[in-house]
Amino acid sequence: MQDDMSGRTHHNAHHGIVENGRTHLRDLSLTELREFVERLEEPRYRYRQLVSWLYEKLADDFLEMTDLPMSLRETLGRNAEVSSLRGATMQVSKIDDTRKYLFELRDGKFVESVMMRHGHRLTLCISSQVGCPMDCRFCQTSKGVFQRNLKSGEILDQICHLKQDCRDDADKVNIVFMGMGEPLLNYRSLVQVIGTLNDADGLEMGSKRITVSTSGLPRRMKNLANEGIKCSLAVSLNATTDDQRRRLMPAVSRHSLKDTIDAARYFAERTGRRVTLEYVLLKGENTSYEDAHRLGKISRKGPFKINLIPYNPGRDPEFDTLSEDELDRFIQVLLPYSPTLTVRRSKGPDIFAACGQLWNQSLGHKKEPAEGT
Repeated sequence: MQDDMSGRTHHNAHHGIVENGRTHLRDLSLTELREFVERLEEPRYRYRQLVSWLYEKLADDFLEMTDLPMSLRETLGRNAEVSSLRGATMQVSKIDDTRKYLFELRDGKFVESVMMRHGHRLTLCISSQVGCPMDCRFCQTSKGVFQRNLKSGEILDQICHLKQDCRDDADKVNIVFMGMGEPLLNYRSLVQVIGTLNDADGLEMGSKRITVSTSGLPRRMKNLANEGIKCSLAVSLNATTDDQRRRLMPAVSRHSLKDTIDAARYFAERTGRRVTLEYVLLKGENTSYEDAHRLGKISRKGPFKINLIPYNPGRDPEFDTLSEDELDRFIQVLLPYSPTLTVRRSKGPDIFAACGQLWNQSLGHKKEPAEGT
């Protein structure tokens, strides 16, 4: 199934099948992968071997799977594929070793991923859509045209490619669905991916290492809380009044701040995980003394932590960035309300590593207004 922007789901009778008639194995759930192996009339332990190559050893070619008999590898080569990624362009920051990837998909479209280093801990910033329909004014991805949702396998391929690239020097890897796209608008694919990440047969990752970042879709946030999967939630708030949110995030502003915060509270209560309220600091837009007080009151005594994000201007800045003194004054107002507060510093400034900057550059055209807006 795949979600469209309206929230409806569509069943795909050929789940995992790509244009060449072969099955993309990472597009299958683990249950579907087991059934695929059974249809090949292979013994059950072949599933264990195959899933290990896909998600533990991170193979990208059947010929690498040396404990499978050659006849099976040849059968898989004719009927299946490991990865849907056709190629990748990578930029590496000389400042902090952040790596930015631009992947080409099977249909010729492109999607971004970012690997950020914090000592021996890595954060992989993963995309869920090609482009984004949300039109947030401060986001580089919104300047391009939304094209489509990513399939589950296309999302997992990004993760596996990046993990393979860093497997020798990472003690811990965290995954954040904060790349291109609104992950909750690609709901079924997102849930399947997280299920594979959680599973011991997949990547065996818990809620502390997987974060879904959303612009704030209350019904979907509640649905996610009820799925029984293990992940954390971050809400891109960026405003302290409904009028501000309407100006900065027009596509999501039909949901009130109250409804958004109530849904975040529901997620925290249902899962036992505190929700991060993300707040991009846009000088003159949402950084006043009053804004700091309102943000503090929103978070006060709630199951929340605040993550302040200084605006990353990129190549085509629309807003100004706070000075260090201005940032410190904002923080000092917040601290009595919300002692659990962090500031996220931009990574890879020399390669413009903010979401959408490399992808938007690859498009060669500017976004046109959508019909009916």
